[in-house]
Amino acid sequence: MAEIGGVLVVKPSQITGIDHALVGVADLESARLSYQKLGFTLTPRGRHIGWGTGNHTIMFENDYVEMIAVIDRKQNTHSLEDFLQNGDGLFKVVLATNDANATSTWIKKKSAKARDAQDLQRLLMINEKEELLSFRYVHLPSELTPGLETFASQHLTPEKVRQPAWLSHPNGARGISEVTVVMEDLTDVADSYAQIFGSKSISGDERKGSITVDTGNDELWFVTPKTFPERHYDKKFDESLPLPRLAALTLTVANTQATALYLSGQQVAFERDSSDAVIVSPEEACGVFLVFAKED
Repeated sequence: MAEIGGVLVVKPSQITGIDHALVGVADLESARLSYQKLGFTLTPRGRHIGWGTGNHTIMFENDYVEMIAVIDRKQNTHSLEDFLQNGDGLFKVVLATNDANATSTWIKKKSAKARDAQDLQRLLMINEKEELLSFRYVHLPSELTPGLETFASQHLTPEKVRQPAWLSHPNGARGISEVTVVMEDLTDVADSYAQIFGSKSISGDERKGSITVDTGNDELWFVTPKTFPERHYDKKFDESLPLPRLAALTLTVANTQATALYLSGQQVAFERDSSDAVIVSPEEACGVFLVFAKED
């Protein structure tokens, strides 16, 4: 949904931006402790019904970060085991939809690989009671989302996980601002994402190795290994990793100095740049190049 001339316009795809970013980890408890040290409030451990994965989530007002690990190899882990062969890191980005059934109908007009929307449930211990969280999701064919193997998710029980105590984080984090995707070739990126978010959402040039997709709520940055340092503080991308690869996650904070002071108190190593962003290395954040940037 976007606002044009003061009028809310619903995109035909019903996709509104990033729903959540998934950090794939081998050891869920170790990851929980690492992100707690980074100043995040994590929900209790949950598990997906019918899937072989468990999680902790870091909730924000409009999106969230999910720490996900394999807990039962006998069930479908949706390629997480394969991903973890290269270590912990940013595993997936899931998009948000207002209506998964409508998104499925829209996809069927665009791709022969479209699937029907499906139900997903997750169990979570809340106030010493096991609660059932419900979602409806639909897979997005790769030709519509180059660089991302993803799906769109609709929350059916959002009130159960967006509890006030879980939305407050000692490091000041407020939400997802950008996710950076590294690809060898950016051909078709602009045209594909324009179908979902509209042509006005696209900026940059594939020939220069950098395209930005403004979803209306956040941004997807598509770069090559060569241009990654231009977008991320002269840091080099680890070219031993397979491509495409989700390489960086940027979160907004109200005050980067307060975030830096908190991390210093936790003895977390970080860097600052000329824009006052706080940059945490993948070694500190379970394989994620993590950036805290001032909210606009």
